[in-house]
Amino acid sequence: MPIPELTVIGLDAATFDVIDPLVQAGDLPNLARLLEGGARGSLRSTTHPLTPLAWTTMVTGVNAGRHGIWDFTERDESGYGMRIVNGSRTRAPAVWSRLSASGRRVGIINVPFTWPAREVNGFAIAGMDAAAREDGMTSPRDLIAELQRHFGRLLLDHSFPLDNRGRLDLELVRKACAQKVEIVDWLVSRFAPELLFVVFMAADHIHHLAWPEWEERGRDSTVAEVYRILDSALGTMLERLGHDPSVLVVSDHGGGSLQGVVNLNAWLAEQGYLHYANGHTNGDMGRALGRRVFELRRKLPQEWRYSLKQRLPRLRERAYRLQAPSVVDWHRTEAFSYGIFGNVVLNVAGREQFGIVKPGAEYERLREEIRERLLDLRWLDGEKIVAAVHRREDLYVGPQLERIPDLIVEFRDYAWLGKGNLSQRTPTIEDAVSIRAHPTQAYVGSHRPDGIFVLSGPAARAGAELHGGIADIAPTILYLLGEPIPAELEGRLLAEAIDPALLDERLPEFADTETVAALVAATPELESPPDVEERLRSLGYIE
Repeated sequence: MPIPELTVIGLDAATFDVIDPLVQAGDLPNLARLLEGGARGSLRSTTHPLTPLAWTTMVTGVNAGRHGIWDFTERDESGYGMRIVNGSRTRAPAVWSRLSASGRRVGIINVPFTWPAREVNGFAIAGMDAAAREDGMTSPRDLIAELQRHFGRLLLDHSFPLDNRGRLDLELVRKACAQKVEIVDWLVSRFAPELLFVVFMAADHIHHLAWPEWEERGRDSTVAEVYRILDSALGTMLERLGHDPSVLVVSDHGGGSLQGVVNLNAWLAEQGYLHYANGHTNGDMGRALGRRVFELRRKLPQEWRYSLKQRLPRLRERAYRLQAPSVVDWHRTEAFSYGIFGNVVLNVAGREQFGIVKPGAEYERLREEIRERLLDLRWLDGEKIVAAVHRREDLYVGPQLERIPDLIVEFRDYAWLGKGNLSQRTPTIEDAVSIRAHPTQAYVGSHRPDGIFVLSGPAARAGAELHGGIADIAPTILYLLGEPIPAELEGRLLAEAIDPALLDERLPEFADTETVAALVAATPELESPPDVEERLRSLGYIE
């Protein structure tokens, strides 16, 4: 089998808080081998440390104000409706687009927010924003049919590993990881990529569903078992990559406990900035009908559900439209929240459809007033839980800045989530992130700002420890592949992780590659099919 010049393995949400104790216990021999002979460090994620924003920043090397991906949803032209985000909305090129333009061969598997799979010199399989239908799943387009002929139904880890009763099913994790390794083997043999980039999602899923079990049971927890499964998959890949391959292991953020979920719209209502509509809102009956359609559908066998999706797409799309939330009186509301990590948007006249806040001095006065009050936001026991409240322009810059909310609420250690619950009111600010498909399940774990970085192989500086930023990965990948680093990238080369002899031999080069960026910026934005919305609801990322 041809050996990629560099293999990047993404372990979504992987954290040294779990890895280090398990390595010391001898449970992760393959990660231990990489750590022993390589460089390691924490990788500071984005604010928020959220999958769409973080992975896109990692692979483009620029901030959200330039690449345009913020959350799982973005506000539509009215300012109030939510539409699903996918990779077509990325306005900056990923490293594989730059490499393809230089004639380098690449292979991309399951990187989040890469649907539809862009044409590359090599192959690509889209990530968790991909639709269940085949359009846009792969590049080349007909590769999906070949994969299905060779491997049968693709066991993509785009959903929580839960059985029909809502119970954790680690056999699903094992099967998905094993199939992914076999797919990697087959594709690498066929396409011989110089860069191979593969992402596994299981650690993120198990953190959300079972983090307290890790704190209580450690090595005997399902969290530990998922890490062992991932380590085994990593080991199989390493065996097939030959002796001392160049491997970079990264995560987009870390994981930890979830102390609570704040309904930010309930808090804004308490403070007088948001007003709920009186009585039943337009669409309440429709939403109830939409929810009933999906409840009935979930009781069908899986093969029947798939057939229903394919045969009755208009029914599905109508059901999703019926679920659109509307419990807010927009005509009297000055500010509102959406998402689950802490976003606040002002209802600005001339920007939002029914905006009442005048732009300019009134906007700035109100934004600062809300920011100061949020800094004093307290949990039910009186504990202050907000670490910082950022104006968007203080964190981000670029032509896509308008896609980012006016205020970004950073909860302490991200141990709390700030849910923008637009679908219903709660008696207090306390809320929950439920798993729509399995009502008995809810988030018990959350994200943390620090992910992981491990570089092993001939280019690594053995024993080095470092602290990097997530945007640093793109320029580091390009350097390791001997490519010039585009001057417009905002991340830096993580030189402290690289063998000094290599740095002396091959100094970093910088280049102007705006042509590639212009091509990506001109790519049309596509609407996500409704089944993607259903998946994101089942993961708790949208209401």
